[in-house]
Amino acid sequence: MAITATVSAIGSNAIDPKEPILVFFDETATESIQSIAVIQKFDTPVGSLSLTRGSQLSIDDQHFTVAFAGDLVAANLTSIGHATLYFSAVPDKPMENGIYLTPTTMPTVHVGSVITYQP
Repeated sequence: MAITATVSAIGSNAIDPKEPILVFFDETATESIQSIAVIQKFDTPVGSLSLTRGSQLSIDDQHFTVAFAGDLVAANLTSIGHATLYFSAVPDKPMENGIYLTPTTMPTVHVGSVITYQP
């Protein structure tokens, strides 16, 4: 079952054109975290969201395939709405809280964007 969230805020330091990374948190994030994060509000309870290789993720009409999802992704998404999206190749030692996506093109994100997590 797909889980959707809507972007409610984008921190002033959340997007760096030189770094193909987006850090997501839910609305419980502290003020300092909010400055470097994309804040998402889940439209339905997250429950037990398990992303694995081949899962799908979309931001508005931009579609991605999960190349790697670390062991901490499900727990972080469920507890604090946290996910770090990497739009780059999976390194030899990937981050355990990371979701590595293909294609590796950094998406356009704005307040009101809809993120869909499809296990």
